[in-house]
Amino acid sequence: MSVSDDRPVDHDLAERWDPVANTYVDALADLDEFLRVCAELTGFDVPELRSTGMADEHHRTTLAHRVRDEHALVHLWYVGAWPGEAPSSARAHDQGLVWRTFHAAPPGSAAPGHGSWAATPRGAEEPGRADRRSEPGVPRRSAAPGGEGR
Repeated sequence: MSVSDDRPVDHDLAERWDPVANTYVDALADLDEFLRVCAELTGFDVPELRSTGMADEHHRTTLAHRVRDEHALVHLWYVGAWPGEAPSSARAHDQGLVWRTFHAAPPGSAAPGHGSWAATPRGAEEPGRADRRSEPGVPRRSAAPGGEGR
């Protein structure tokens, strides 16, 4: 969605012409319309946006701002904050679409579990591990005192 040249200069994404009222009305005042527009802008469908649990909070945040544009709405959903403002809640940040986009958890929001530091991260390789063991002069480590070298 973008603003076309035939609209008044002060027209923004949130307004649409209502011929009955003979004025512009807030098009995003309706939650369903807000979610439809946001789904189009973010690339996530309406059920996915609802599943974040942030639909009502993001709707209220949007309604609190007079001028809205596409970038602000996308920023709100992906980062959990209106541009230039702090997130409306810690949950808004944690439920940001940015984390779903690259399949990660926001830092500090979920404990990785006891001993997770000892395991190689999923999908990570241990580059050169096999090669280094066979290099001359590289000492072998033992798995346990008196155990075999690795």
